[in-house]
Amino acid sequence: MRISREQAERNRRKVVEAADRLFREKGFDQVAVADLMRAAGLTHGGFYNHFESKTALETEAVAHACARSAARARAVAETPDRRAALTQFLDGYLSPAMRDAPAPRCALLAYGADMPRHDAATRQAFADGLDAYLDNFAAALAAPDAAPDRAQAISAFASMVGSLVLARATKDANPDLSDEILKAARAGLNVEA
Repeated sequence: MRISREQAERNRRKVVEAADRLFREKGFDQVAVADLMRAAGLTHGGFYNHFESKTALETEAVAHACARSAARARAVAETPDRRAALTQFLDGYLSPAMRDAPAPRCALLAYGADMPRHDAATRQAFADGLDAYLDNFAAALAAPDAAPDRAQAISAFASMVGSLVLARATKDANPDLSDEILKAARAGLNVEA
């Protein structure tokens, strides 16, 4: 039975979203095609109707996830009460809930460490996503009537990601240190949110 073009697109989207979720949770190498197709509610045999390879899916999943992250930063920048939205965004990012999530909610955090070992197309998708994210984050950080400061956005986001990596790495062995890292990172951001 043939499916419609719309259904095929919905199925492809389901595979990409399932792959993103599993890749964040387990890493690229720990997810088999059969596992991600099962997670998407589709048969293993249908995979190659949508993607030429697992690597092609990895590239698309990274691009999709990074675009969603950039859209969240853009939503903060476009919120009428941007200062309140920024405060909520930063507090949520550097929170115990974000640290304790089984898989990083931030695509840039989740995929960043894997990129040096990945293929060129996936690295490019990540770099493009990070570039868009930083533009949007700079706009979110900008004071009213001020131009976005990309250097400030890079510095702030690098601090946020690094702090979350360290907090996640220490949460079981030294929970107090992990909490201290999150609090210091949030306090150290020179952002007038």
